[in-house]
Amino acid sequence: MAQGIYKLGEAIKFTYQAADAQAGLTVTMEIFDQTGVKDLIGFPDVVLTGIGTTGRYAGSFTPDAVGVWTIMAASAGGVGKVVRQYDVATYNVESVGTAMAKDSTVAKDATVAKDSTVAKESTVAKDSTVAKEASVAKEATLLQTESDIRGVDSDTLKTISDQIDSLPQVAPPMIG
Repeated sequence: MAQGIYKLGEAIKFTYQAADAQAGLTVTMEIFDQTGVKDLIGFPDVVLTGIGTTGRYAGSFTPDAVGVWTIMAASAGGVGKVVRQYDVATYNVESVGTAMAKDSTVAKDATVAKDSTVAKESTVAKDSTVAKEASVAKEATLLQTESDIRGVDSDTLKTISDQIDSLPQVAPPMIG
């Protein structure tokens, strides 16, 4: 079973712990490529570097092809042999998780922006409807006022003025 998914072309770090935390050992890591073959030219054995007096040894390798890579590490004489497999792909799990989180944030931001746009458009539509209703109400009021002025016979102001002008001229009473 592979130890994780690692990205092609990126170094894979490996740490070996010697039995009884023995320091000063020579620990070698053998690398087998995705075909299961030990490629000594492209991937020669790596002598791991001791980490202080902890009995731990570290090394790394950088795979150059997609597939399952295997390493085998052991101290001199083959004591304490460890075998690990690494699944190498064109991505790693961490970058996929980061991309998914980013996509989720983008989707959330897009939803918020969409909701904001919809709310804004709804407000504009509502405001437009209210303005239209106010305009219709104002026009109805004007028509009612004009009707009140004209009376039931729909006379215009000119007609009424002409009618007043045609009344007989009567002299006002004299006060004296």
